Amino acid sequence: MLATDFFHVDCAVTLRRVYVFFVIEVGTRYVHVLGVTVHPDGPWTVRKARNLLMDLGDLDLGDRTADFRFLAVIGLGSSPRRSTRYFPAPGWR
Repeated sequence: MLATDFFHVDCAVTLRRVYVFFVIEVGTRYVHVLGVTVHPDGPWTVRKARNLLMDLGDLDLGDRTADFRFLAVIGLGSSPRRSTRYFPAPGWR
C-alpha cells in the first residue's frame, strides 16, 4: 500500500511556506520525496505521483507496481474519488 500526503516547511530565509509532497510505502516504510512547491495544486500533484509510478515500473529496476493495490490519499482536502480517477490502474482501490 502507498500513502501520500504533504507536510510544510516554513523557510526562515525567504519567509515563505513550502509544501513537500511525499509517498510512503507502508509495508517497507520507505519514503519517496516527490517534490517541493509553494503552491501545490491537482495537476502538479498528479504529475509527481505518475512520475513515481513510472519509476517504480522501470524495467531496469524490475516492475514494482504490481506490489501495490491500494493508494491512500491524505491531506489538503483532496478526496480519494477525485484523485483516483487519475490513476486508472486495474485492481487499485
